[in-house]
Amino acid sequence: MSIRKTIPYKAGLGQSVIEIIVAVSIFVLISGGSVITILGSFLASRLAEEETTASFYAVEGLEAVKSIRNQSWNNLKTADGNHGLDNTSGSWTFSGSADILGKYTRVINVSSLVDPDSKEITATVTWSFIPTKLTIVEMTTQLANWQEVSFEALATTPTPILTPTPTVSPTLTPTPSITTCTAYCSSLGYSQGTCRRNVNQCNSNGETNEPGGNQYCTSGPNTTCCCAP
Repeated sequence: MSIRKTIPYKAGLGQSVIEIIVAVSIFVLISGGSVITILGSFLASRLAEEETTASFYAVEGLEAVKSIRNQSWNNLKTADGNHGLDNTSGSWTFSGSADILGKYTRVINVSSLVDPDSKEITATVTWSFIPTKLTIVEMTTQLANWQEVSFEALATTPTPILTPTPTVSPTLTPTPSITTCTAYCSSLGYSQGTCRRNVNQCNSNGETNEPGGNQYCTSGPNTTCCCAP
């Protein structure tokens, strides 16, 4: 004898399952987008912080080389190439070819310029922001041999004695007197001048008010000297 159990079919069951799947998919998409946004914000903040640290190391490197230059120009004169830095003795010196500062590597490059008493200094700081991305901060400056100042030539070269020559008095050309706005504008290099009521009228006519010429505008309400280019 066989026993058969009949389960009644519910027409809305399949639709409910589809709705649940769609809702779960939307939730996963929204959650994933939020995670990506948060992760991106975190990475940007971390990169900015690490770039600030790298910039500090680069600036420190340039200041250290300036200190080395101040000790003696000979420290830079024949120092072309890549260097590391050391200040364990209390003063900066070149040491090795690079510095390892935690996760950062700093290289100081010294190169010659056309001027033999000048050097170009480049501080390059690199680090791996993520395992597959090498990030670089680079700063450059130029240093001169400011200690190379000689007054020997000034001390040994006699000052020449100048023979006075007669002075010829120039003939002065009389300056024409200014009595009008037009003459005043011409003295300033403008093509013409017109007396108008106010500065706004100057501007609307493409002219420039020269206050010094207002004293020549005494006819009626037109008391503003406007100069045309």
